[in-house]
Amino acid sequence: MIDEVLDPREKQFIQSFADHWDINFSWEILTTNKGADGAINMINLRQDVTDYLASSPPQKQVSELKDIINALVNIDEEVSDQEKLVMGELDGLLSEYISQEPNAARYHVIVVPQNERQVQVVTTSLSELTRYEVGEGFAYHSNPFYSKEYADVISDGYRSLNLFSIVTLTLPSQINSIVS
Repeated sequence: MIDEVLDPREKQFIQSFADHWDINFSWEILTTNKGADGAINMINLRQDVTDYLASSPPQKQVSELKDIINALVNIDEEVSDQEKLVMGELDGLLSEYISQEPNAARYHVIVVPQNERQVQVVTTSLSELTRYEVGEGFAYHSNPFYSKEYADVISDGYRSLNLFSIVTLTLPSQINSIVS
Protein backbone atom coordinates (compact mmCIF):
# COMPACT_ATOMS: atom_id res chain seq x y z
CA MET A 1 0.00 0.00 0.00
CA ILE A 2 1.24 3.44 -0.84
CA ASP A 3 -1.14 5.47 1.29
CA GLU A 4 -3.54 4.75 4.14
CA VAL A 5 -6.58 4.43 1.88
CA LEU A 6 -7.23 1.15 0.07
CA ASP A 7 -9.88 2.10 -2.46
CA PRO A 8 -12.01 -0.81 -3.75
CA ARG A 9 -10.68 -0.15 -7.27
CA GLU A 10 -7.11 -0.44 -5.98
CA LYS A 11 -7.95 -3.67 -4.18
CA GLN A 12 -9.59 -5.11 -7.30
CA PHE A 13 -6.60 -4.07 -9.45
CA ILE A 14 -4.13 -5.68 -7.04
CA GLN A 15 -6.16 -8.87 -6.74
CA SER A 16 -6.58 -9.12 -10.51
CA PHE A 17 -2.85 -8.60 -11.06
CA ALA A 18 -1.94 -11.18 -8.41
CA ASP A 19 -4.41 -13.72 -9.82
CA HIS A 20 -3.12 -13.22 -13.36
CA TRP A 21 0.52 -13.77 -12.32
CA ASP A 22 -0.35 -16.48 -9.77
CA ILE A 23 1.08 -14.40 -6.92
CA ASN A 24 0.03 -15.46 -3.45
CA PHE A 25 -0.20 -12.71 -0.90
CA SER A 26 -2.11 -11.84 2.21
CA TRP A 27 -4.30 -8.75 2.49
CA GLU A 28 -3.48 -8.79 6.20
CA ILE A 29 0.27 -8.55 5.52
CA LEU A 30 -0.28 -5.96 2.80
CA THR A 31 -2.31 -3.71 5.06
CA THR A 32 0.07 -4.08 8.03
CA ASN A 33 2.80 -2.35 6.00
CA LYS A 34 1.37 0.83 7.51
CA GLY A 35 2.58 2.47 10.69
CA ALA A 36 0.42 3.01 13.74
CA ASP A 37 -0.50 6.49 12.51
CA GLY A 38 -1.57 5.20 9.08
CA ALA A 39 1.69 6.25 7.42
CA ILE A 40 3.42 3.63 5.33
CA ASN A 41 6.81 2.30 6.22
CA MET A 42 8.60 4.04 3.38
CA ILE A 43 12.01 2.61 4.15
CA ASN A 44 10.71 -0.96 3.84
CA LEU A 45 8.74 -0.17 0.67
CA ARG A 46 11.81 1.37 -0.95
CA GLN A 47 13.96 -1.53 0.22
CA ASP A 48 11.54 -4.01 -1.34
CA VAL A 49 11.90 -2.25 -4.70
CA THR A 50 15.69 -2.03 -4.29
CA ASP A 51 15.85 -5.77 -3.48
CA TYR A 52 13.76 -6.52 -6.57
CA LEU A 53 16.11 -4.45 -8.76
CA ALA A 54 19.14 -6.20 -7.20
CA SER A 55 17.78 -9.47 -8.61
CA SER A 56 18.60 -8.07 -12.11
CA PRO A 57 15.15 -8.32 -13.71
CA PRO A 58 14.88 -7.52 -17.43
CA GLN A 59 14.51 -3.80 -18.15
CA LYS A 60 11.22 -4.45 -19.96
CA GLN A 61 9.80 -6.09 -16.81
CA VAL A 62 10.89 -3.12 -14.69
CA SER A 63 9.30 -0.76 -17.20
CA GLU A 64 6.07 -2.74 -16.96
CA LEU A 65 6.25 -2.64 -13.15
CA LYS A 66 6.64 1.13 -13.31
CA ASP A 67 3.52 1.33 -15.52
CA ILE A 68 1.59 -0.94 -13.15
CA ILE A 69 2.52 1.15 -10.10
CA ASN A 70 1.48 4.33 -11.91
CA ALA A 71 -1.82 2.72 -12.91
CA LEU A 72 -2.42 1.61 -9.33
CA VAL A 73 -1.73 5.08 -7.96
CA ASN A 74 -4.09 6.68 -10.47
CA ILE A 75 -6.85 4.05 -10.53
CA ASP A 76 -8.94 5.77 -7.85
CA GLU A 77 -8.62 9.08 -9.74
CA GLU A 78 -7.10 10.73 -6.68
CA VAL A 79 -3.35 10.89 -6.06
CA SER A 80 -2.70 11.50 -2.37
CA ASP A 81 0.29 13.43 -1.03
CA GLN A 82 1.75 10.14 0.23
CA GLU A 83 1.38 8.58 -3.21
CA LYS A 84 3.09 11.59 -4.85
CA LEU A 85 5.91 11.36 -2.33
CA VAL A 86 6.48 7.63 -2.79
CA MET A 87 6.10 7.81 -6.56
CA GLY A 88 8.77 10.52 -6.77
CA GLU A 89 11.21 8.15 -5.11
CA LEU A 90 10.17 4.93 -6.84
CA ASP A 91 10.13 6.65 -10.23
CA GLY A 92 13.78 7.64 -9.69
CA LEU A 93 14.78 4.11 -8.73
CA LEU A 94 12.95 2.44 -11.59
CA SER A 95 13.89 5.03 -14.24
CA GLU A 96 17.57 4.80 -13.38
CA TYR A 97 17.44 1.00 -13.67
CA ILE A 98 15.58 1.15 -16.99
CA SER A 99 17.90 3.75 -18.53
CA GLN A 100 21.05 2.19 -17.02
CA GLU A 101 22.28 5.76 -16.51
CA PRO A 102 22.94 7.18 -13.05
CA ASN A 103 20.61 9.89 -11.84
CA ALA A 104 22.86 12.79 -10.83
CA ALA A 105 20.49 14.30 -8.25
CA ARG A 106 20.72 12.12 -5.16
CA TYR A 107 19.90 13.18 -1.64
CA HIS A 108 21.47 11.70 1.46
CA VAL A 109 20.24 11.71 5.02
CA ILE A 110 23.02 12.25 7.52
CA VAL A 111 22.51 11.20 11.15
CA VAL A 112 24.95 12.39 13.81
CA PRO A 113 24.46 10.73 17.21
CA GLN A 114 24.93 13.17 20.08
CA ASN A 115 25.51 10.62 22.85
CA GLU A 116 26.07 6.91 23.48
CA ARG A 117 22.34 6.16 23.80
CA GLN A 118 21.77 7.56 20.32
CA VAL A 119 24.66 5.48 18.96
CA GLN A 120 22.90 2.42 20.38
CA VAL A 121 19.61 3.40 18.74
CA VAL A 122 21.33 3.77 15.37
CA THR A 123 23.36 0.56 15.58
CA THR A 124 20.53 -1.63 16.88
CA SER A 125 17.49 -0.21 15.08
CA LEU A 126 18.64 1.58 11.95
CA SER A 127 20.57 -0.98 9.94
CA GLU A 128 19.87 0.97 6.74
CA LEU A 129 22.45 3.57 7.82
CA THR A 130 26.17 3.28 7.09
CA ARG A 131 28.79 4.54 9.54
CA TYR A 132 31.64 6.72 8.30
CA GLU A 133 34.42 8.76 9.88
CA VAL A 134 34.33 12.54 10.15
CA GLY A 135 36.94 14.95 11.51
CA GLU A 136 35.74 14.81 15.13
CA GLY A 137 34.33 11.28 15.26
CA PHE A 138 31.74 9.54 13.13
CA ALA A 139 28.30 9.91 11.63
CA TYR A 140 25.91 7.75 9.63
CA HIS A 141 24.43 8.20 6.19
CA SER A 142 21.61 6.67 4.21
CA ASN A 143 21.73 5.22 0.76
CA PRO A 144 20.95 7.92 -1.80
CA PHE A 145 17.38 9.00 -2.40
CA TYR A 146 16.01 10.40 -5.67
CA SER A 147 13.51 12.80 -4.17
CA LYS A 148 14.34 15.57 -1.71
CA GLU A 149 10.82 15.38 -0.32
CA TYR A 150 11.25 11.66 0.32
CA ALA A 151 14.64 12.23 1.98
CA ASP A 152 13.05 14.95 4.15
CA VAL A 153 10.37 12.51 5.36
CA ILE A 154 13.03 9.91 6.19
CA SER A 155 15.09 12.55 8.01
CA ASP A 156 11.98 13.63 9.95
CA GLY A 157 11.52 9.99 10.96
CA TYR A 158 15.04 9.94 12.43
CA ARG A 159 14.35 13.25 14.18
CA SER A 160 11.24 11.71 15.72
CA LEU A 161 13.68 9.34 17.45
CA ASN A 162 15.46 12.44 18.84
CA LEU A 163 18.40 12.02 16.46
CA PHE A 164 20.18 14.93 14.80
CA SER A 165 19.50 14.46 11.09
CA ILE A 166 19.97 16.54 7.94
CA VAL A 167 19.39 16.10 4.20
CA THR A 168 22.22 16.91 1.82
CA LEU A 169 22.98 16.64 -1.90
CA THR A 170 26.61 15.93 -1.05
CA LEU A 171 27.80 12.42 -1.73
CA PRO A 172 29.10 10.46 1.28
CA SER A 173 32.70 10.60 -0.01
CA GLN A 174 32.51 14.38 0.22
CA ILE A 175 30.89 14.57 3.63
CA ASN A 176 34.11 14.50 5.70
CA SER A 177 34.99 18.04 4.68
CA ILE A 178 31.50 19.38 5.31
CA VAL A 179 30.42 17.74 8.57
CA SER A 180 33.78 17.95 10.38
